[in-house]
Amino acid sequence: MRDVLDDDLAELYPMRPADDVRLARLREQLFAEKPRSRSRRWAGIAAATVAVVMITGLVVLLRPVSRDAPATLPVKPATSLPEAATLLEVAEQPTAKYRRITYRIWQVMGVGDPYASSAIEFEFDVWLPTAADEMVVIYRRPTGGQRPIAGARRPASDFAGDSRGPVLWNSFCASTPCKEETAGQPLSTDPGRRLDDAAAAMLSPFTTNEEKAALYRRIAESPQVRWDDGKVSADGGTTLFTVDPATGQVTGMEQRKATDSRIPADTVTTSVTITAEWTDQRPS
Repeated sequence: MRDVLDDDLAELYPMRPADDVRLARLREQLFAEKPRSRSRRWAGIAAATVAVVMITGLVVLLRPVSRDAPATLPVKPATSLPEAATLLEVAEQPTAKYRRITYRIWQVMGVGDPYASSAIEFEFDVWLPTAADEMVVIYRRPTGGQRPIAGARRPASDFAGDSRGPVLWNSFCASTPCKEETAGQPLSTDPGRRLDDAAAAMLSPFTTNEEKAALYRRIAESPQVRWDDGKVSADGGTTLFTVDPATGQVTGMEQRKATDSRIPADTVTTSVTITAEWTDQRPS
């Protein structure tokens, strides 16, 4: 390449012999010069690319899973009934068509001749529409589940018979809007009976979040009512509620109210587990 360049220069710019030394120096400088390093330039481009990727990734991480779901900040779990009441009051309004509430109930029942007692399982399935003037659907049935307690062993059908389960709440509702009549009733000043008085409103699917929040605060007015990581009990009481610290909703209840001396005194006579979901699916 150097020879070709020399020939071209000689044809374009004929030089005197005295210029040979200067030309030689210029040639050496031309071919000895190193190209400018691109490392800094590419380092800057790479850094900018990483920044864009990080920012883009951050945007993706902050985007809600569902397109219609609002971005929400984490909620601090409740550490008391009043805090659980606040969670109910700030809960998002539903957009689904139904709230489906399922109750799993174990109820101690007894029969005689020969005497036997067992805990019999029932299931309640409630479909509560969110729109007005819609029919409320409730299914109640025994599941066939059985836990012998005392006395002779007898089949579950001997206990359940035609029963559809215990009465958990007092109000009847054929169509929305529904109202739980016991939600605003006074509570006993006796700590042992306070949770018993609140049981129907605490379990009812018709009690609104606002009504339940007010009920929580009234229950908590008694210093004998205890909160232990969502377990709500009262000194001298026979009823215990489970409240989800993350949502403030009631998820269970236990009662120890044995009236028959043949049943051990510490037996859980009624146990309720509650699960709920929002859905657009119609009840079948």
